[in-house]
Amino acid sequence: MKNMKISLQLFLLVGAMMAVFAAITFFQVQSSTTALYRERYEMLRTQVETASSILKDYNDRAIAGEFSQDEAQKRAYAQLVKMRFEPDGYFFAYDYDVNMMFHPNQKLVGTSGKGKGDSAGFLYRDELVKLGRAGGGYVEFIGPKPGKDPNDYSYPKAAYGKAFEPWKIVLVTGLYIDDLRAEIRNNIIKTAGGSLAVFLAALAGAYIVIRGITKPLNAIHDALGAVADENTTLKIPHTEMGNEVGMMAKATEALQEKIRERHAMAVREKEQEAQLTAERKNRSDLEHQEALAQAHVVATIGAALENLAQGDLTVRCNDIGPKYEDLRHNFNDALSRLEQAMGRINLKGNDIGVSKEEIRRASSELAQRTERQAANLEETSAALDELTVAVRQTADGAKEAAQRVKTISTEAQQSDTIVAQAIGAMSGIEQSSSEITKIIGVIDEIAFQTNLLALNAGVEAARAGESGKGFAVVAQEVRELAQRSAAAAKEIKAQISRSSGQVEQGVQLVAQAGDALKRISSQIESADQVVSRIAHSAQEQDTTLRSISASLNQLDQATQQNAAMAEETTASAEVLANDTGDLLDLIRSFRTSDTRGADLAAMGQKMRRAG
Repeated sequence: MKNMKISLQLFLLVGAMMAVFAAITFFQVQSSTTALYRERYEMLRTQVETASSILKDYNDRAIAGEFSQDEAQKRAYAQLVKMRFEPDGYFFAYDYDVNMMFHPNQKLVGTSGKGKGDSAGFLYRDELVKLGRAGGGYVEFIGPKPGKDPNDYSYPKAAYGKAFEPWKIVLVTGLYIDDLRAEIRNNIIKTAGGSLAVFLAALAGAYIVIRGITKPLNAIHDALGAVADENTTLKIPHTEMGNEVGMMAKATEALQEKIRERHAMAVREKEQEAQLTAERKNRSDLEHQEALAQAHVVATIGAALENLAQGDLTVRCNDIGPKYEDLRHNFNDALSRLEQAMGRINLKGNDIGVSKEEIRRASSELAQRTERQAANLEETSAALDELTVAVRQTADGAKEAAQRVKTISTEAQQSDTIVAQAIGAMSGIEQSSSEITKIIGVIDEIAFQTNLLALNAGVEAARAGESGKGFAVVAQEVRELAQRSAAAAKEIKAQISRSSGQVEQGVQLVAQAGDALKRISSQIESADQVVSRIAHSAQEQDTTLRSISASLNQLDQATQQNAAMAEETTASAEVLANDTGDLLDLIRSFRTSDTRGADLAAMGQKMRRAG
């Protein structure tokens, strides 16, 4: 279905609807035909019933002695021969040997129809007698029609026969049904013609509606193809429609607008790219000029740093451009301050040389005292660690005991809850037993009432005599079932009474068990509180000892670190003493404005050449 065209799907829908309409029309025609035949057959049955009532009236009068049986039959037959009903109905009768008893055509009276059929060979007279004796029935056959060609035996006729037992005859009447068939045929032709007209009109309307749907869809399909090819000049059709087709057209128009915007965006991107290219070129030229200036600055400062690396602090930078004038001033100021600092360091170097011996002696004495203190603290920390371990084990044992007691208390509380639930369940069972006892009482009463009803039914059946024997048997069975139901209800009631007593004993026992569990839970809760206090005290002691141990460990670590630092300080003092001499020699290697010598003159000449 999803691969079929919409127009084909709509035509299939219309075809299915017309098929359903045709089926409904067929069933209506069939129902109408059945109703017409039923009406005709019912009229035949009603006429025969009316004629039978006349026969019964004469028979009753003959029984009453008004006249003889033969006289009653003659009078009844004479009256029925004269009776007619529309359109061409009359009455006649056969005896049980298919001999004509009376007929409007006196020539047929006394003739035998046994074994004689219609032009098709159907023994309709024998069938009428058979059906009449069975309680009445209809027969259809063919034969000539009065007023028509007597040799034409093609006219259909329907007859109804019913036996009149007192006189051992079958009373019959019939009607031709060719007019009925003609009426049915005309109805079928009219219905078929009307249905065909409706079908053609619906087909034309469906074609117009489907054409009105598919044509705009094809137009929108072509427009979508053009939009897919990025045609932004095409006008989208059917945008003015307010249905789904119009919505698709508006969506296609929106898609075309987005493509138009994308084209405009592409043009703007090209313009922006051209501007960016021009800006990149300008930036590249500026960066090249900046690189040349930076190269000159780097060369100038590099020459000054080369002289500075040789220990000449009198070197200075000359002009390196207006943009880097601040850098030149900062560099020259830094060298000036460094020159001044080195001069002060040279003066302080001698003082450091005097102090280094005193630092060395004090560091040596501090290292010895720190080592002794560290040994004492280490012994104290080891003893306190052993005490902390012992207290921790005690606290862990108390904590574990508290947890176990708490677990036991929780389980006891759960058991108490379970016992309470069991008591509630037992009470519910006891209440259910009471309700079942009431229901069984109702069943017992129903069984009693059923027994009474069955007894009354048996009495009524006995009064009815022979025709009530079957009902008497059923009443006896119902009575026995009611007695068995009453006996079963009494037995169930006795069982529930015993069960109720046992449930009551169970409730008492469970209640006693619940009281015992409550006392046990109370004692366990008391023990839990005592053990919890012990565990809490042990935990506090463990926490305190841990804090003391941690403090001692920290003090021991600090002392060890102090000892190590004292040793390192002593070693550093030795190194400082050696490095001080080296530092003084190194400081003296720098040349300042107060320094005289050939090296200073040579460095000044190099600076002048670099500038």
